Formats: sequence, C-alpha cells, structure tokens
Amino acid sequence: MNAILICNVGGRDVVSKAFPKDNIGERTWAETVLARYHELYTTLRLPIIGKALQYLAERQIALDHVILIASDQPPPPDGNDQFWSSDTIHSAAIIRRLLSEGHTPYPALPTEQITIWTIRNERDRGCDPSDYDLTLRFLERQLTKLQYQYPQHTAFLEVTGGTPAMTTGLLIASTEVFGSRAEVLSIHPAQEIPIALNTGKRLLATPLRATLRSNAATYAYAAAARTFLEQEAIITDRLDPKAASLIDPLLAYAHYRFNFDFANARKALAKIDHAGPWQTELATLQAQVVSPDRRSLLAEVVHGAAARYEIGLYADFLVQVVRFEENLLRYLCLLQGAEFRNRRGSSDPDGPYLAREWLQQQPFTLSRDRDRQRDLPVDRSVLRELIGHLLYPPNHHQQALLQAIDRLGELVKRRNELTHHLEGVQKIGLARAFAGQQASSTAADQIVPHLQQLYEAVCKQPLPPSPYQQINHLLERLLQSKE
Repeated sequence: MNAILICNVGGRDVVSKAFPKDNIGERTWAETVLARYHELYTTLRLPIIGKALQYLAERQIALDHVILIASDQPPPPDGNDQFWSSDTIHSAAIIRRLLSEGHTPYPALPTEQITIWTIRNERDRGCDPSDYDLTLRFLERQLTKLQYQYPQHTAFLEVTGGTPAMTTGLLIASTEVFGSRAEVLSIHPAQEIPIALNTGKRLLATPLRATLRSNAATYAYAAAARTFLEQEAIITDRLDPKAASLIDPLLAYAHYRFNFDFANARKALAKIDHAGPWQTELATLQAQVVSPDRRSLLAEVVHGAAARYEIGLYADFLVQVVRFEENLLRYLCLLQGAEFRNRRGSSDPDGPYLAREWLQQQPFTLSRDRDRQRDLPVDRSVLRELIGHLLYPPNHHQQALLQAIDRLGELVKRRNELTHHLEGVQKIGLARAFAGQQASSTAADQIVPHLQQLYEAVCKQPLPPSPYQQINHLLERLLQSKE
C-alpha cells in the first residue's frame, strides 16, 4: 500500500524530559530545542505522532509523503499574545528533522518528502488555528492539491494534535477530498497502538445509500446499480454481509423488470444461492417473473405506466397507456374465442395476425379484411372493431366497459403523433386528451386510476400491489446498518 500521512501538530506532539516545557510557550520552547538540537535530540519524544509512525512501520506501509500541519500567526502588535506564543511552526520543524534523520519509529524519509503546512488565509497570511471556517477552507485548498499529486494513495490522518478546529477541519476536508481513501488513526493516550478508522467509508456511506434510495424511489435502477458498482466498498460498510451480497442482484432484477425483461430478471435472482432472512421476499419476486399469465402482465403494464407518470416521464407513460389498451383489447378478444397466429403461421395468442380460418367462421366482416386468402394483420383499431362485433349486442356492463376503453383513444392518438413531430409531452396535454379541451392539468391524475378500473373490470380481480414498491422496501431493509 502506498500512502501519505497527514498530521496535525499541537503543543503535546513533541516533549523532552531533559527540557520540560513548564510555563514556556510552545513557540519559544521549540525554538530553543532547535537551537540546542544536537544536545537534546536523543531526549525528544513524539507521544502522539510517534504512535502513528509505529503503526505504519509495523505494517510496512510505504509513506511517499508526510504533511505536518502547524500554526504560525503574525506577531501581536503589543508582543503579548498567548495564542501567538502557542504556535507550533517550530515544533513541526523538530518533527521533520527527527523523521528525516531516522529518530522515530519509522525509517528515515528524505527531507523533501516531509512538508510543513501552516494554517493560512486566502491572502497567504498566517491565521488563528482555532478559527473553524478559515482552517477548513485552508485544508480544503491544500488537500485538493495533494490529492492531484497522489490520486491513488491512502491518506492516513493523525488528527489528535492541534486545535479542535484543526481536528474537525482535517476530518471533513480529507473525507471530501480523499473519500474512502481517508483513514483516521485514532490515538488514545492509554493505548500503545492506534486504531485505524476508515472515516471516509463511514462518512460517505450515508449519502451514498441515500443516493441508492433516491434512485430506487424514482425507478432509476440502472443508475442505482452503477452507483453501487462504483462505490460498493463504501455502501456495504457495516452492512450485514448477506444483505450486502443481495443488493447488486436485486438492483439488476429491478432494472430488467422495469423494462419488462422478465427473462433477464429471472437470471438476476437465479444467481443467489441462499438469501437468509430475505429468502421469502426474494422468492416471491422471483415467482412473479416465472411464466406470468396474461392478467399478471397487464397488471405489470399498469404499474409501469403509474411509475412513469409519477416521475414525469410523460412520453414513456403514453407508450404504456397504448400498450395497455391494445393488450386489454386483445385479452377481451381472446376471452371471446378469437384466434391469432404468428408470422410462421402457428397458433399464438400474442401473434400479429387473426387466423383466416377463424375469421371465415364469423358472421361479420371487418372493415380492413380485404384479402380473404391471408391472415389479417392486427393493430389496436382492428382489435377494437373486433371486440365490438364479438360483444354485439353488448349488455349494459359491456357497453360501459367499451366506452371506458374508448376514453383512452385520444391518448393513443397523442402517442402515435409523437413520431411525426418534435413537440414535447406535457401534463396539460395528457389531461385534455383524456378529459376534454377545457380540462385542467390535474385531470391527468385520473388516467392511472382509470387504467386500474379497466384492469379490474376486465380481469375480474383487484390490481396486485406494485412490484416496485416491494423491491424498494426490500432494498431499504438491505441497506440498514448492523447494530
């Protein structure tokens, strides 16, 4: 592992039993140590940074750069400022010298690989290291440059030294810049070896999981899958291992199912050997895409239309409305005994042709049936005319059903017209196509309930729950951190 070490330098980071600090300010004490360095260097200790260096040395982590963050404020006008006297610029210089000469738990590093940063404002003037805003902005600027220099390195952070503003600033800025490559070395006075905390993962996990939830809520399952693929290590941090292993196949399943690709949806979940506590839910989702009957597929189209309307994909919504209307008409025709064929001439309920032999047995002739030697090509207008004949004379309920289906006619025209111009689809246009030219845009909100009513009237059963809500609820459970 190639790494950089970034350390906050405070007044407790360099000490000497031979030369105690007593009431000497940090700046003066460190200046004196530098002046007497050859006399004192063997007595110097690094109680905080030394533990970080020992941790890295024992793990044979290659340090390509060490950053020492110190303070160096301008001298006070009256010469009496306790904050100026506590600056650590010279303390950092002591640490750099000890490290470059090999007097620390880590092997010696060339001096050019050890850099001292002093907290400075935008005018490059030393500033108060207790100022949270200035310190954070300084670190954001500096760390961004450092990240460009080391784009693949792990950034180990020693945050214990320095002011609270330096600790907070280093944690926030490093996580922003280095992301999951930022690891904090938690150093406790009573512990000899620090603990590595991957704060990058922990701090980024929450917003990334929120992104997955947001993607799923808007049915952008492909985007969620890409995010998960790119950030899997962060997203799955502290998740149940089994739950973490189910997220990718669930998102793949959701993406395929949202696009009515049931074959690949089945394959996505078939890769799971055992799903632990989530086995029943996944088995239910898998069963829904194994040989679904026509009523199940019609329900799928209604839910697909509802989802697209909900997120404002009005052109795609119109496609689902047309798909539902035509397939609902086909289903009604099938219930009345109509026979269809595919292009190979075989019987097929989803075929694009009405069987000639069956047509010849009917007491009516369809208006577009002009070639009595061939099967008749089918579209929604042919199906609508056909069901009108098959249900003639319609009873009261049948007549009401056909009128309800015909309410979708103008929406179908809107969808067909989309291919002939470059105009957009707006909610008000949907409303007026469905409820008349005087309708307000809110009338469009009644289209999906109308589809549901048609489904229930034809299929003689309630519309099943939305599969996408089932998927999203399961995803939410999988994303719950372990206690």
